[in-house]
Amino acid sequence: MNLSRQIIAMSGGGFSKEIPAYIDEYIVKQVQNVSKIKICFIPTASNDAVGYIDKFHKAFSSYETTHILQSEMALKETKDRVLKQDIIYVGGGNTQFMLNKWRKCGFDELIRLAYQNGTLLTGISAGAMCWFERCFSENEGNEYEEFEGLGILKGTLCPHYDDEIRKSAFDQWILDQEDLTAYALYDSETLHFRDERLIAKLDT
Repeated sequence: MNLSRQIIAMSGGGFSKEIPAYIDEYIVKQVQNVSKIKICFIPTASNDAVGYIDKFHKAFSSYETTHILQSEMALKETKDRVLKQDIIYVGGGNTQFMLNKWRKCGFDELIRLAYQNGTLLTGISAGAMCWFERCFSENEGNEYEEFEGLGILKGTLCPHYDDEIRKSAFDQWILDQEDLTAYALYDSETLHFRDERLIAKLDT
C-alpha cells in the first residue's frame, strides 16, 4: 500500500465505457512496490448490479480482484478483506442511496480507516462525489437535494457537468453555499488528490 493518502475522483469513463481505459491504467500506476495489486469494487450505488460487477472483474483481470455486496458489509471478515486492499474502486449510481446503506452498517467508517492506512480510494460519479463534505444530487426519489458526504475532502463535487439539467441545478444551489469549495467535472475529467490536496486534473 501507499504511504501517502490518495483519492482519484472520476466524472465519467473507466471500465464501464471501455476496456482498457486510460484512467483505470492511471489509477493502478499510483500504487507502487506491490507485486500483486489488490483491487476491491464497491457496487452499492448501482444496487449491486451484476453486469457492472462482471465488467469490473474483466477490466482488472490482471490483478487480484474482489467485490463487496451490501449483504456482506457488516460481516467481520469484510473488515479484514477491505483493509488488505491497495485500491478501493466505488461504482456509479445513486450517491445518497449508497451513503445511507454504508452508514447503517458502519461501512463508511471502514472506508475511512482503509484510507488512513494507505489504501487508494477511487470511484466514478457517485464514487467520486461521496468523498466530499457535501453532495448535491438526486435523492432516492430522483429529485435534487443537498446531503452530507463522507467529508474526507473539503468542499463539493458535481460530476457529469455536461448534463444541462444537472449543471443548472448545481449552479443554482452553489450560489447559496458561502465558502464552499466547488469542483465541477465534465465526463472526460478526473481529479487526483494526495493527502487531501488536489495535485492533478486529468482530461481523459
